[in-house]
Amino acid sequence: MAPEATQATAAKSQPFHLHSSGPTQTATLSELVKHLEAEVQKLNAELITPRTLKRTLDFLRSSIGIDIDANDEQLPMPTLKTIRLLFLTDLHSNRNVFRLLAPPETVDDATMEFSTVTTIPRDPDSSALIDNLCNSLSMEIEPFKLQTLSQMLSRRDKHSISENLLLHVERTNDEVSQILHQTFGVNEALLSNAFRSLSEPLDQFRVELVEGMAPTAIEAMYIYLQTLPFRHFTQHYPRRLDATRIPGEIGGIGDDAKRLCKAAAHGAQHYHGPASRVFSINTFHHLLLEHPEEMCELVQKATGIPTTVRQLQAHRDRVGPLLTSYAYRSFDCTDRDATVLSVYDVVAAFCSFRYQQERGQDYKPYWHGQTDQGKNPQRLFDKGLSDDQPYQHQGVTQIYLNRFYEYQAAFTGTVGSYLAWMRYQVAVLGAYRSVLDLKSIAAIATGLNTLNFYCVNLTKDLVIDHYRMNR
Repeated sequence: MAPEATQATAAKSQPFHLHSSGPTQTATLSELVKHLEAEVQKLNAELITPRTLKRTLDFLRSSIGIDIDANDEQLPMPTLKTIRLLFLTDLHSNRNVFRLLAPPETVDDATMEFSTVTTIPRDPDSSALIDNLCNSLSMEIEPFKLQTLSQMLSRRDKHSISENLLLHVERTNDEVSQILHQTFGVNEALLSNAFRSLSEPLDQFRVELVEGMAPTAIEAMYIYLQTLPFRHFTQHYPRRLDATRIPGEIGGIGDDAKRLCKAAAHGAQHYHGPASRVFSINTFHHLLLEHPEEMCELVQKATGIPTTVRQLQAHRDRVGPLLTSYAYRSFDCTDRDATVLSVYDVVAAFCSFRYQQERGQDYKPYWHGQTDQGKNPQRLFDKGLSDDQPYQHQGVTQIYLNRFYEYQAAFTGTVGSYLAWMRYQVAVLGAYRSVLDLKSIAAIATGLNTLNFYCVNLTKDLVIDHYRMNR
């Protein structure tokens, strides 16, 4: 009896603490203020008042849409527990917590470099702060809900929820792309029209929360914090895509690339063409070792930039990681001996780095509270190759990947479908972001499934209509 009595007393005296289960289901903001006055000893002896909580309440409104109108309004305990946790976290932190965690309301506010967008955080302090908040909030979320979210995203070890969301989107995109390419093959006009047709309904795709599925403030804040990097990424991505476009015309290299392939075959009667995937991550460098002058000519012709063998050799160690990323993103391939690369792929990678070296713009990674990272993309990319700082800035990676894909499309004559495909991906990211606005784990799981089926079925319907019209 004594332990039970002690627990009951503790729950009664600490009703606003997470993982306390007192009998009270609601309370007022004024009651929370009185509790905080007793709990917190402010150094300047300033009393805690409802006004003291203004920054916390403003953040609650902007992040998860909960607006508190009056100090004597009866509020659910999860809401008051969330307010207390956020207030104390901000109070005891040497950072401006609410500015760090604020939603990106405009494109200018959004940044791909948010602290937890990759497996290895660039800002360990911010990452730890967010992890601690999420761990605290998860204490009052039913385990089956957390498990549902994890299973829905097929979470990989050490990957954040936002990172798994991006992989989840890519898997659905891959399925859509595969269906269209199997149907239309290399018909550029049909592929381009198909991707554009799919983009329009996805631009309009929005979901609404079913009555009765509204989450508690604790669950809503947990989802908001876990998916904040994804929100930043999806809002910043279209801007980076536009900023990394190659102005002007890309030079054609088809005939020269075929001559290189013939030379690489050492006189054999039959040889692979420049679009054939016959190189791997471990073998692509032989093209530069054995045919340096020919590679220089291809890069120079494509970019319009005079290029020496020495300049290309300086990029060799950079090209490897870029092609590794491409192999993983395009083929889900991590085998360094798998033949997934073509001559066009290798040349496109060298062109991407050579272009940035001569004509690329600066890019200064930013997230709130960061130290200055510099603004030279090549130096930043090189930092990511070191063992001391084994991460890449997202914006830097996108610079080289986006231009790689654009050169690749120019070489293979698929610029039209490539641009339409990029447009489709932007539309898809906006649709997935709308699902996250539900902020309920059950609703998000349902919404993600619904959106996946919608994308795939929309694609299949388009294919069926195509066959009907061409019977």
